[in-house]
Amino acid sequence: MRMLASGASVRGPAHQLDGTPNQDAMCVRGLRGGLCIAVADGLGSRPLSHLGSRKAVQLFRQLARQRQGMLHGTVALTLRDAWLAHFGDRYRAHETTCLWAQVDIYGQGVAGQVGDGMLLVRSQGVFKVLTNRRQGFGNQTATLAQVNSQDGCSAEFVLTQPGDGVLLMTDGISDDLIPEQLESFFDAICQRQLRSSKRRMRKWLTRELHGWSTPRHGDDKTIAGIFRTD
Repeated sequence: MRMLASGASVRGPAHQLDGTPNQDAMCVRGLRGGLCIAVADGLGSRPLSHLGSRKAVQLFRQLARQRQGMLHGTVALTLRDAWLAHFGDRYRAHETTCLWAQVDIYGQGVAGQVGDGMLLVRSQGVFKVLTNRRQGFGNQTATLAQVNSQDGCSAEFVLTQPGDGVLLMTDGISDDLIPEQLESFFDAICQRQLRSSKRRMRKWLTRELHGWSTPRHGDDKTIAGIFRTD
């Protein structure tokens, strides 16, 4: 079985104009024959959220490397505890959302999400949107620091055939997507990945995100995915 993973993160035009750093973060890593990915979006109202998002994806990578066969329902709380332990009393200045996925060498995977963004999966040929419907006002979101056992979403899945995969994105992308077109969007990313190397895919994604021409174009945008190719 062969799998490929790639991703890209770009600073939104609004942040380029005001000199604000990219508040999104991403990791894409190989892992004992498998793969792990994560994306995070620091809260714009927090002065150091770009550091909080970077630490969130770094900690997930460490967690995935240290633990084989992670239980999907425990990842969010374990990640929260590690993140809070790092920032301590300073955590409010760093708050962030986070989405993650890990797939082992056999195609067995876990994925989860806290806060805004979107998590899409095709497992055994069946497409699913795992993200819960947003609750509350549009500018409200859960953060990694606040998560409890009832917050966010998590799932196990298995990649059994070519075209199966998992796709994560921050809300600079997901808020612009039409629900009825989510599977088509997933397919477009997947088909491009199936014929691209990791480097070529990253360049293509970066170019597409810089050219984003929808109402939330000013936002930072980050996407990462894992796909089975044979």
